[in-house]
Amino acid sequence: MDRGGQTVSATRFAELTGVSRERLRTWERRFGFPEPVRVGSGPRRYLVADAPRVVAVRFSAQAGTPLETAIADARAAAPLEAPSGDAFRAAVEHAPVPVALVSGPEPVVLAWANGALRGIEGAPAPGETLARIVASPRAGALLHEHFTRDTQAAELEHPPWGGSVTAPGSAAVTARSIVYRLPAAPGERPLLAIVGIETRGEHEARAALARSELRLARLERQAERHERWLDALGALASEFQHEPGPDVIASALDVLIRQTEAVDVGLASYVSGRLELHGTRRGALGATALTVAAHPQVGRALRDVDGAWLDEPTARSLGVPAGLHAVGVPVAVAGEVLGLLVMVFDEVEPLDDDNRRLLGAISAAIGFALLRDRLVRELAASAGASGDAGADGDAGAMAPATGPERPGRRFAAASPPDG
Repeated sequence: MDRGGQTVSATRFAELTGVSRERLRTWERRFGFPEPVRVGSGPRRYLVADAPRVVAVRFSAQAGTPLETAIADARAAAPLEAPSGDAFRAAVEHAPVPVALVSGPEPVVLAWANGALRGIEGAPAPGETLARIVASPRAGALLHEHFTRDTQAAELEHPPWGGSVTAPGSAAVTARSIVYRLPAAPGERPLLAIVGIETRGEHEARAALARSELRLARLERQAERHERWLDALGALASEFQHEPGPDVIASALDVLIRQTEAVDVGLASYVSGRLELHGTRRGALGATALTVAAHPQVGRALRDVDGAWLDEPTARSLGVPAGLHAVGVPVAVAGEVLGLLVMVFDEVEPLDDDNRRLLGAISAAIGFALLRDRLVRELAASAGASGDAGADGDAGAMAPATGPERPGRRFAAASPPDG
């Protein structure tokens, strides 16, 4: 402590004020400010009390005020005993958190907003009702309680001023504020102050976390769906190891309904430029037919052998009920289109590369089953014709099979005799 107040070294004073020692000496030479204190022939020391004035000069100069004027203003300024009303209002205006004054209780209207709140995209403007906040049951009830009762300040969780980000299975990202009622003169309308207790960076961090949770939830849903569809492929493979025929195709469609959580599934056969659907397994779609040429989207899907969500005209032609959506999966083998697998869902999911590969595998499995079934019928027909010819020449050439006739036995009957 020196006479006249506490002093610090020039180096320390430069650290306190952000003004270098060289610049301090320049200001001293040109304007006599700040005035150093010397003890005998010792080094320069500066009054700690001068630090706020030097800082004020630095900020004024950075804002464009001539240096001489800034120093004169700093010298003339009275010691700051307590913040003035203007300083307090400026502090609230430039606070890094949203500050709002709202009137109520009905309607709840934003009466004033500070700069941080006005800078939030999508935030209400003064004079607008806070419908989104009041619509939140807990937030609306807490605001009403502060308007109508004498209650202490409380923490308020409310929808973000500029909107919300919601992740499936988790709560919406909320803003956190302190709410309290301001003193009012007799006859004045009550006002509540809502002061944010998290900075914009903290809120953005929570919003980023919610977006990450949203992406994670989507990935989890996608992984769960892929697992079910892969199980469907395994079940289809098991079904197709049995004898071919219409029953195995119907059973395969039932497997798809169970494993993919589809509302319904049907198989439309492709004949001479037309798709003929004989209904779906659960009856959501009835028997119908459409000409491929009249539906370009279906034509492109069949040509490219690529699944697609059916557009509204096509879905309507197939009789897809309102509120449901259908994906069409072409069934083709070796370039030959055999039909269109129609799968009905209650919501649309993007057909990403993984989903397309799964649909393609399911389509291929059904396609080979259809092709095998057709070959079996053709061979059975050929075997029957051969058997009829043999009966004319030698009635005992082929003994009739006992029990239910199986295609495998027809294959044997169609084989030429040994020798």
